Amino acid sequence: MCQITPSEVAVAVNYTASNIHEVQFITVSQSQLTPGRKLELQHRCIGIAHHQGELFICSGTALFKYTLNGKQVCRLYEDRSFDYTGKNHGEFTLITFVLCTGIFLAIVGKGV
Repeated sequence: MCQITPSEVAVAVNYTASNIHEVQFITVSQSQLTPGRKLELQHRCIGIAHHQGELFICSGTALFKYTLNGKQVCRLYEDRSFDYTGKNHGEFTLITFVLCTGIFLAIVGKGV
């Protein structure tokens, strides 16, 4: 989950058994949560971050950049050598740094 505005969050939804991979936007108003629009994705959606009007979505093997309207801008990183290579999985960790100038990826090897 990540904050989009002071009153809106985006939630990564991934339910593989029903082939549901989406981002659900939720607004908060007067202490009430209201589901808003959804972005349906063609890949898993297991992690999400927001930076300067763009969404960064992790599928487990790849990191994608999207607009808030759901348009895929690019695939920033992908490693299909194993099923959850975009997460800490024993041998390595994919670390994303969101800086003023953009996204930087660092792959930290075991023992580094």
